[in-house]
Amino acid sequence: MLIISEVKDAIMVRKSILSCLLLIVIFSGCATLDHYAEGNAYYDRGEAYYKVGNYDAAIEDFKEQVTHQQGGGGMTRHSYIYTRIGDAYQKKHQYKTAVFYFQKTLAMGADWTSTFAGLAECYNKLNQYNNAIKTGTRGIEVNFNNDRAHFELAYAFFKTKQYKNAVKAYKKAIELNPGNPTHYNRWGDLLVDRGDYAGAAEQYEKAVSLNPYNLKYLSDLYIACYWQGRYDNALDAADKTVLLLSFAEMGVDLQIVENYPVVTSVSDPSPVKKAGIKAGDKIIKVNGKTIKGWKLNDVISDIKGQEGTSVVFLIERKDTKNPLEIVVIRENIIQEEASKVFGIRSRILRRIGKKQESLKDAKQAYSLNSSGGEAQLALGVAYLDQGRYDEVIKLLLQVDSAETRLVEATAYAKKGDFKRAVDIYSSIPEEELSQRNVPLWSDRIALLKALKPFIASKMESAGRLKTQGSYKEALKALSEVMKIADDKTSEEICGSIYRIMSMDPRLSELPEEARKYTLRGVVLTEEGNFEDAVKEYCQAVQAAPYIAKLYLNTAMVYGELKRYPQAIRNMKTYLGLAPEAPNARAAKDQLYKWEFMMEKGE
Repeated sequence: MLIISEVKDAIMVRKSILSCLLLIVIFSGCATLDHYAEGNAYYDRGEAYYKVGNYDAAIEDFKEQVTHQQGGGGMTRHSYIYTRIGDAYQKKHQYKTAVFYFQKTLAMGADWTSTFAGLAECYNKLNQYNNAIKTGTRGIEVNFNNDRAHFELAYAFFKTKQYKNAVKAYKKAIELNPGNPTHYNRWGDLLVDRGDYAGAAEQYEKAVSLNPYNLKYLSDLYIACYWQGRYDNALDAADKTVLLLSFAEMGVDLQIVENYPVVTSVSDPSPVKKAGIKAGDKIIKVNGKTIKGWKLNDVISDIKGQEGTSVVFLIERKDTKNPLEIVVIRENIIQEEASKVFGIRSRILRRIGKKQESLKDAKQAYSLNSSGGEAQLALGVAYLDQGRYDEVIKLLLQVDSAETRLVEATAYAKKGDFKRAVDIYSSIPEEELSQRNVPLWSDRIALLKALKPFIASKMESAGRLKTQGSYKEALKALSEVMKIADDKTSEEICGSIYRIMSMDPRLSELPEEARKYTLRGVVLTEEGNFEDAVKEYCQAVQAAPYIAKLYLNTAMVYGELKRYPQAIRNMKTYLGLAPEAPNARAAKDQLYKWEFMMEKGE
């Protein structure tokens, strides 16, 4: 009986232990489930914060979600959260941190196109274009129909000058998502880089048609139209930008979240800031109208109005029980960022003969930002028309662009300081002067016209020196005006140089300085470093502008770089200086090839 009793007691003890263990498992499981549910709550809240642009709060909650679900939800769940954290850091422009989290996702074995595309975008922002190409290519391999991966790959190709691949990728991105205006806008940027302003304007117009309230799209459009010489179109886009900037100074940025517009940011100062509207506020009514389901453009259009009038918002705010009715008085508070568009619009107005309106815009631009390059250039151009040359020179001293240098050189020429004007003009890199840029080329023509008295005196001096047998001095006089002459006069100068050179073959010998730069260019060319080689050849041309073969070298390297306008111009100069050269036929044929390549847009 004792034995039986001990066995029974042992059985009871075992049952008791098992019961306790079961209870522990049950309660532990409940705790685990509660912990997991809490993690999901953090995730949901993080997503909500992300949608309204509160990325700091989103990151905090996403990280809490990972902490609460360590060991739960599977690797896939954690990988996704790391991608969302990377997305949030990317939105905050903290690209290196975003890269860390995207790479963490991939290290966990995730193979998602969205992660590869996000990583490629970060690499592009960090100027790590080869990494972007590698990552974007992998994203396309995973899912060929992801437009973002094609888009980021296109941008990386563009920045590494792989233009054919870039165009192909942009076209594919647009084919996959024709409703994304950014695709068209970035393709337009590529075309601007290639000097195709007409093609760029076409793409920018598509972007604007999809999002007429985007300042960048409008800005790119009026600049492309301006460069084409389509001044009426440029003015129309600039006017819309001014109106948009005036409206934008209501001071609110919106985003549609779950069928309602939500405030993502508020400018300070601004009318909405004064009225008490905050980021995160959900707008449920405007002027008594329910706007659930409205498109963002329709909401913005409904908010617009005349200065001094009011708009009534019914707002839902998380920390308040009842909706808030807030009245905002519309104001046209034009801030510093509008300076650029006023500056450009001033120059557009000048081109169409509206000089008083042009001056008004120039003064407005300068009053908004007196240190802005566009404002200084606009006011400088206005002063040039008024004959205030010293003020032009003073204004443009700190502004660096080809257009600015042309205006500055013109001011010096108008003052009679031809040497300074020529020095400034000669300092402008040849590739920055393009006939495709209509206003820039127009400014060049105006400068050359102002320099005509100087050119005429030099040519007269050269003729006199030639008659006296002072050939080197005659060449020097002609060389001083070669670059600053118009096409017709340049042909005359080349002909004069050719005739002088024919009189004494010793004049064809390279000066020591020109020889040095030429040999440096030869070495770089043999190494395939055409970018640096062309710089050396241009230095050689500057040292001895009357030596024909220097232009041939320069033309051929520009051809290798596919900078065909510069290649053509240098080859024409070569033929003008050496019309009977043994390779003249081959040089002319090369011209035809480059002209055809330009027609093809390559």
